[in-house]
Amino acid sequence: MLTSSAPALALTRLQSGIGTLIMQARCADDVGDLRLGCAYELRSGETSAVQRGDGTALAPRGSAHPVIVARSGRYDQISVDLRQCGEVERLIVYGYSEQGVVLSWGGALVVTTAGGARIEVPLGGAPSCGVRVILSLYNVRGEFVLRSEMETVDGSVRDACLAYGFDRITWLDGRTPLS
Repeated sequence: MLTSSAPALALTRLQSGIGTLIMQARCADDVGDLRLGCAYELRSGETSAVQRGDGTALAPRGSAHPVIVARSGRYDQISVDLRQCGEVERLIVYGYSEQGVVLSWGGALVVTTAGGARIEVPLGGAPSCGVRVILSLYNVRGEFVLRSEMETVDGSVRDACLAYGFDRITWLDGRTPLS
């Protein structure tokens, strides 16, 4: 579990390079319409965001073999194809309300490796209508370092991405990246 007293964890090379890294927001329905998104930077320099709600669910765009995929189901999910882990420079996972309503934060972001290791980031906190940056991931010499961020940014998805240095993304509006 990533907490304020132990906010970071380095995955091993094996955990960082085999299978799929899955990040799911597991929470009760009374949290609200919580959606997950992910801003990313690839080694090629390409930056953008994926989130299933607006049709930008694959990264890189138009790829036959996407590195990052946003999916929905019982819980919103972001998946990273670890066969292509060398392509990922960094990313953040954020939660937001698709309808722009107040979210009653609760539950956890559950990160699962191909080997079954499970890392939890509690999603508790005061209700808010901002965007919460939940987790950051950095590629450090071939190993992924995960860090619990749990910072609520007042404003839009664009504002949250800018707060974390994703300033090369072009936006159609406050939530939709230009594809």
